[in-house]
Amino acid sequence: MAMQRQTLTRASRRENRPPPSGPLVEQARPLPSPSRAQGPRYSIEGMLLGHTKDLRWPASEEALRAARHFLEQQRARRVLVAPHAEVDGLASGVLMAHALKTLGATGSLRVPAKGELAQSPGFLERVRAASPEALVLLDTGSRAAPLLPSVPTLVVAPHQADLPPAETCLLTAPGQDPSVSTSLLTYVLVSPLVVPGPLEWLAVLGTVGALGPDASVPFLKDALRRANRKAVVEAVSLMNAARRSARFAAPRALEVLLRARNAKDVAEGRVPGVDELRDCRLEVRREVERCAKTPPRIATSVALLLFSSEALVHPLVAVRWAQRLPEHLVIAANTGYLPGRVDFALRSQATHEPLDFLRELAPSALGEVLEAGHAHATGGSLSQPDFVRFAEAIGLPGLRAQDVERRGAFPG
Repeated sequence: MAMQRQTLTRASRRENRPPPSGPLVEQARPLPSPSRAQGPRYSIEGMLLGHTKDLRWPASEEALRAARHFLEQQRARRVLVAPHAEVDGLASGVLMAHALKTLGATGSLRVPAKGELAQSPGFLERVRAASPEALVLLDTGSRAAPLLPSVPTLVVAPHQADLPPAETCLLTAPGQDPSVSTSLLTYVLVSPLVVPGPLEWLAVLGTVGALGPDASVPFLKDALRRANRKAVVEAVSLMNAARRSARFAAPRALEVLLRARNAKDVAEGRVPGVDELRDCRLEVRREVERCAKTPPRIATSVALLLFSSEALVHPLVAVRWAQRLPEHLVIAANTGYLPGRVDFALRSQATHEPLDFLRELAPSALGEVLEAGHAHATGGSLSQPDFVRFAEAIGLPGLRAQDVERRGAFPG
């Protein structure tokens, strides 16, 4: 399908102009036309990542048709796309941007700010201010409810199981085997609307970020080879560091992806903004090393690590300690990530299921703070007083208010 010339956002005509900061991300140059983009060409659709003859994978054909119909109705309309800040979400956002440009829609990309969900009041206010005629949410939360009830909304969320309201179109793939990433689901969705071959690397990038390079996803091995496995792994590392950094550089990471034509552009720093992502990665590594030295407080089968950092390192610290304490449920609690709150990650090897543990402990108090998780990994966020009560409930009494205060948190 020929790409139309209409721009997706108000873009700078100068390729090297610094990208804008903040949650609104506008492309710094026109998106590359697939006819000019670098990369291999494909004549057999079945070779592409996620494209199989299975009518039920990655989602049902009926659900995919409904979601495409939603997108096709947005021709010449203002569409706001809200992706998750993880690399899987960012790659999905760029894929959706290409599709909307092809359809002639006027689109913009907004990433929820540090500590925000799509349903957070601050993000909702910014969305309303943009006055969109349609919304596309890419795995931005655990609820299928629309952000703005009067605005038509498409939600692409592989693990969403709740039934959406009538005004929301939901594309999901819960319980699929093999598992499905948001970017893969988005890629299969938009493939008939674009020239899919040159965009495959974005789906590869997001899938590797979400599921790993060795996931049993159809055609992932060949797609990784085409995209350059080494470059993809490096790009994923840089993108994830941007989100975890204290400066929360996810908007800059999204700008990098909008500029890039392939994974090597990111991995080798061929586009503006990569140096900042490298700085983010160095910062995150230093913070993980510092916070992982925290001695754990252990009560029976639970180990609590309490530290303060403005970087999102508590999930990485929890992973490290879960490997050291395989018989324990590890809780890495960060008192410095957001003012007035304690953000925590739960990880285990095989003996505990953190998500069930939290829900059984205090479902009424914790239900709204749980992150999307799976059997051995989840997390959440509590006010400081609530976290003190939470620690007491899991068998770790004695925490004082000053123990969960923000202190010496900024990396550097």
